[in-house]
Amino acid sequence: MTIHPLAHRERKKTPMTPTKKIALSFLAVIIIGAILLSSPIANKGAVAPIIDNLFIAVSAVCVTGLAPITLIDTYNLFGQIVIMFLIQIGGLGFITFLYLVLHVSRRQISLKSKMVFTEALNQESFRKLPIILKTIFAYTFIVEGIAAILLSIVFVPEFGIVKGIYYGIWHAVSGFCNAGFDLLGSDSLIRYQNNALVNFIICAEIILGGIGFLVVRDLIDSFKKEKNKKTTFSLKRYIHSLTLHTKIVFIMTFTLLAGGTILFLLLEYNNPQTIGNMSWPWKIGTSFFQSTTTRTAGFATVSMLHLRSVTKILMCMLMFVGGSPASTAGGIKTVTFALVVMMLITVYKGQEEVIVFNRRVKKRIVLRAFSIFALGLTACIVATMILSISEGNKALADILMEVFSAFGTVGLSASVTPTLTVVGKMVIIVLMYMGRIGPISLMILFARKSQGHVSKEIRYPDEDVIVG
Repeated sequence: MTIHPLAHRERKKTPMTPTKKIALSFLAVIIIGAILLSSPIANKGAVAPIIDNLFIAVSAVCVTGLAPITLIDTYNLFGQIVIMFLIQIGGLGFITFLYLVLHVSRRQISLKSKMVFTEALNQESFRKLPIILKTIFAYTFIVEGIAAILLSIVFVPEFGIVKGIYYGIWHAVSGFCNAGFDLLGSDSLIRYQNNALVNFIICAEIILGGIGFLVVRDLIDSFKKEKNKKTTFSLKRYIHSLTLHTKIVFIMTFTLLAGGTILFLLLEYNNPQTIGNMSWPWKIGTSFFQSTTTRTAGFATVSMLHLRSVTKILMCMLMFVGGSPASTAGGIKTVTFALVVMMLITVYKGQEEVIVFNRRVKKRIVLRAFSIFALGLTACIVATMILSISEGNKALADILMEVFSAFGTVGLSASVTPTLTVVGKMVIIVLMYMGRIGPISLMILFARKSQGHVSKEIRYPDEDVIVG
């Protein structure tokens, strides 16, 4: 059969969708990172197995923090710097860095490139793109810079000036990007569990990195508008002027942080292997730290292995939700979870539409949120079933924690990661990639289908089915 040349040419001209470009950009950075980490110049001694280097590259780019090997014992200065850059690129997104390069080099940005940048930041137009990207870099530089200085105050007396400053910068990047990687050994931040400054800085970075850059931009814009008014500044009016997205983010962030702290404290308050022997102020502080770190950061000041099983399940729930959209965090996102809950409340009340703060949420967005929730939960269940077979000697609660930690790009592990089989490592690698790319790609995919083909849809007759 002969294929008409025009048909062949038309098929060749089909452009790659922005969704694929975003996903492939992360994949390209992962491959480059794995190659660099597999080179002798990145390792202290013998080169780690390729599966472990790939695992570390995926974990860094997907800002997860799970590691089958100890970074400080495996990689030299060059390897550590490579990982730090992978974390920074993964946290802010390769597309964001590409825009910076094009902007600095004063190259003309094509319309197709603008579409990719726009969809990567969940925007509907290019109009606010430059100011949002400037906000991202300025905000990141300020937060990481302040955190690096404060952390250096702790690290310099312990490690010396040069190494202390380097550790301050490295962990500031890891903290803001919600990565959870550290250069302190296999015990994460347990040695600093009684250091108020380290606990405060890391918690602040996790929260500031996880609320989302769009929220930061909205806070700035609303403040400027309120300040420019001739009347006296009104906090009530300022809060009212914030977008619905920002309001949901703050309410969910506060609810999850406070709820996680209280439940962690109640479940672990008399566990001598975690916080049982601490004073009450430190019990509360440590509980808050662990509630915060489940927002996809992955740092730990207590042993995850010795948590009670019910606490591990609680942390799985918090890790699944994760941070907020357009942030350095992972998970299904706070706004997605909020819309799923609001949809259930709407159904319970017998209402037709989801109403939040006297605003109607579009049905396509609610359906998108539920789809992300359902697909994410399905992926975690399937992964748990596979790991239950490949890692059969592990407790179910520990496997669940590993799975939800990978999907939520958190990095907390009950000592399962170092003993994973090859099959287990591949499953976790896929979950980490899906957790970082999946929700974004799904949102864009559903948005395109709902916006681009509405007029061409065929309307079929209605018929009822029985549910429940």
